[in-house]
Amino acid sequence: MHQAIPFRLKGLSALLALLSLVSCGGNDTPAPGPSSTTPTTPSAIRVVTPAEMNDEDLSTILFQARAGQTIALPSGRYVFKKPLKLNVNKITVEGQGNGSDPSKDTILSFKNASEGNGFEARFVKGITLRAFAVEDAVGDAILVADSTDVLMDRVRAEWTTDPVHTSRMAYGLYPVASDNVTIINSKAIGTRDAGIYVGQSKNITVSGNEVYYNVAGIEIENSQNAVVEKNNVHDNSGGILVFALPGTYRFKDNRDTVVRDNQVRSNNQPIADNATGFVRAVPPGTGIMVLASQNTEVSNNIISDHQTTALLAVSFQATGIHFDPKVYDPYLRGYQARGNIITNFGSKPGGAFADPEGLGQVVSGLFANLKSNLMPEKLAAVVWDGIVDPATGSTGSQGQGGNYSGNQKICAGGNTLDTPNLPGLLSYENLDLDLLALLQGLSAAPNFPFPERMNCTITLPPVTGKP
Repeated sequence: MHQAIPFRLKGLSALLALLSLVSCGGNDTPAPGPSSTTPTTPSAIRVVTPAEMNDEDLSTILFQARAGQTIALPSGRYVFKKPLKLNVNKITVEGQGNGSDPSKDTILSFKNASEGNGFEARFVKGITLRAFAVEDAVGDAILVADSTDVLMDRVRAEWTTDPVHTSRMAYGLYPVASDNVTIINSKAIGTRDAGIYVGQSKNITVSGNEVYYNVAGIEIENSQNAVVEKNNVHDNSGGILVFALPGTYRFKDNRDTVVRDNQVRSNNQPIADNATGFVRAVPPGTGIMVLASQNTEVSNNIISDHQTTALLAVSFQATGIHFDPKVYDPYLRGYQARGNIITNFGSKPGGAFADPEGLGQVVSGLFANLKSNLMPEKLAAVVWDGIVDPATGSTGSQGQGGNYSGNQKICAGGNTLDTPNLPGLLSYENLDLDLLALLQGLSAAPNFPFPERMNCTITLPPVTGKP
């Protein structure tokens, strides 16, 4: 912003300059100039030419953009060496399409960039990103931080070459610490963390997207009032994650999330070589995982072909990662899974469930018991670690075998499975690990047939995803 200069004459030289201008005389019409009384307004649409699709020109255009403008990007594939940054309210950046055909789509490639994000916006009130792709960004493909009224529509983020072994893209579509967030009709492919990640935000809708070849397909983390619906989530390590993690600066928990009407299938990819942090605790082969969150509904999803389990519900203690209980609540409360169609699950558990020094022993013993009874060797469709907060629920003397009351319970029922249910003998719907009892030797086997603690129904607060 330029500083205004007060109008006053300083010294003899300024006075002589003014007299010189007056002495020119003979013309009463003021000369035209930038001080015209009619202010200029920015064009509603700034059309960017192909020649301007380079680091210097496009960065300048974004810097000079004004509130209310649409920045229209041309079709083509354009290579950038540094992040494109935006800090303007009520702005739209729109390309010609998010596909991979440069003759008709807009592709921003960061393949030659050594570090940094692809496209980023910060402290913006009102931003729409539409119909373009960001490829091979080191860091985050599209980052929007500390903003409000965020819309991502028909955008694509992708690491294009062998993502499991080479991806350096942390997040694909990444709104964080923002409110009123909508991500629709978009794609996120090949990240070493989460394809679509919304963290420390509130009023969130993630709908109609496709995500694959990520460690986590879609992740809602330490956020409030989120709806994840009608997405196609496949071929990730874990499909959809709803997490509350320690160490965040805005929201300390995750609450009020609905995951419904999604297609979640074949999320069995290995953890990416370059993955770091908590996401490495996700067992490959998990459809939908809820960790330490409050008030989560998982309903009416089609969940198929997962080697570990379709639905995993755990407290943070199950990760084995240290945390400070003075500043972080690690417990899962208020979980309900109903009306899901679940097929082909649990036959080859991964991650912690395959660890021969840990839960792998439990799984091996369980499978041997099932085999001896001529039953399918597999985990249940819904797996809960069984850990209950002794301060808000009831537990045994060593923290085992507890329960919650009211709407804090962990419930699963009314799901449709493709595996036999033998009334009174065995059901593959729910598995209550009672993990604390197992770890302390207080229980030799998990509660598999008909876990009483999970046989319940609760009513959770309404979740709209909207302000």
